[in-house]
Amino acid sequence: MSYTKIIISGNNVEKYEYEKEPRRMGGRRGKRKVNPYSENVGASRSDTLSEGQLGKRQDNARRTGLVFRRIVASNLAGSPPPLLITFTYKENITDIEIGYKDYRAFVQALRNKFGKAFSYIAVSEFQKRGAIHFHALFWGLPSEVFSQERQTRTIALIWKKGFVYMKETDGNDKLSSYLAKYMVKTFTDPRLKNKKAYLASRNIKRPKIIAGVDYSFWAVDEEYVGGKNPIIDKQYLTRQLGNCRYRHWNIK
Repeated sequence: MSYTKIIISGNNVEKYEYEKEPRRMGGRRGKRKVNPYSENVGASRSDTLSEGQLGKRQDNARRTGLVFRRIVASNLAGSPPPLLITFTYKENITDIEIGYKDYRAFVQALRNKFGKAFSYIAVSEFQKRGAIHFHALFWGLPSEVFSQERQTRTIALIWKKGFVYMKETDGNDKLSSYLAKYMVKTFTDPRLKNKKAYLASRNIKRPKIIAGVDYSFWAVDEEYVGGKNPIIDKQYLTRQLGNCRYRHWNIK
């Protein structure tokens, strides 16, 4: 019996058609299935860098990067282009817990000033000197935040820890890959063992997932794809679900 999974993230529609149905995990204690699109997804990282474990870590990083790109893509479609903001420390702050605490305090101060309507997704990165900085996309901030920042330094004064670089974007899908590059780099950094891979607001949009046995594609084709040819159409063999046909449409 075949199994189909469709993932809709903004302008992207992906369809997986598997030869076999996944096994149900019921009855196994101590095992909890984690939604990859839940808020503030993190991951454990092992300090042991054996060949097998290193390969597994890199594989996990690729999967987490794909989840991350889908989340960003879900917010780029149908929304005004986000602001890209980089937050840098003046001091050489290397403790990621301090960094996350400072970033959350900044977001709370931002809400106090502009309300709760905006959303964000942010990734951390270590500079060459070892200091932490953040790359973030913000949706829904007032337009004057960018246009008046050079005169008012509003965002820099709220951050208070150092320097702020702000850039208007065009909302291109490439932003998801740009931010994912930093996220994957962070994910594989041993200094971030057992830390979150990225931070996201509760109101961030998540991909839509449709999955089931022998799921008919006609409804999704009618509503989302509109007869377009896929930009990717390939087949490969999976370890547990047999053959898989994967197709990816961009419906922008």
